[in-house]
Amino acid sequence: MKQVRLGGAARQGCGSKNNWRLDNFENRCAYAHIMSKELNFSLPENCVCFNLRWVTRAMTKFFDAEMRRHGIRPTQGTLLLTLRAKESWSMADLSDALGMERTTLVRTLRPLQRDGLVMAEGSGRGGRVELSITAEGREKVAAAMPAWRAAQRAAVKTLGEQRWSALLADLETAALALDKAS
Repeated sequence: MKQVRLGGAARQGCGSKNNWRLDNFENRCAYAHIMSKELNFSLPENCVCFNLRWVTRAMTKFFDAEMRRHGIRPTQGTLLLTLRAKESWSMADLSDALGMERTTLVRTLRPLQRDGLVMAEGSGRGGRVELSITAEGREKVAAAMPAWRAAQRAAVKTLGEQRWSALLADLETAALALDKAS
């Protein structure tokens, strides 16, 4: 059995790229996915949460490589693009719109505020905080957009437009359903 490095994790292969076996799940030594006609969803390697997080990390790393040369990360780019959509946002509205915990949002905002890309006004402690993108933030978004578009085109090309459209619709349906259930 050969060992292959994918996504930063050691993966044990059984010959083909789509035939992976999970070894030592509890110690997180090697994560893998076995492609078969019918998935056994009781197996840890078929865990929905794990697999979505694994793909998300790989996709974020890919977009990060494209956007980092412009001085922002993909998460920051998304935040700046969202802020650009309206003149100002409350912290609560932005958190809800992005589906982010407020503590995560605050951590993502700090370097953007420090670098003068985002402005926050208000008290923050029980009071309303208004967020807006600055002129410098708009310039940063404009400079990073070609890199984001290139990464987007490459990712969509990898998946195929129809497959990505269907996957996006399915993920949205799942997110809305699970959000209502929690």
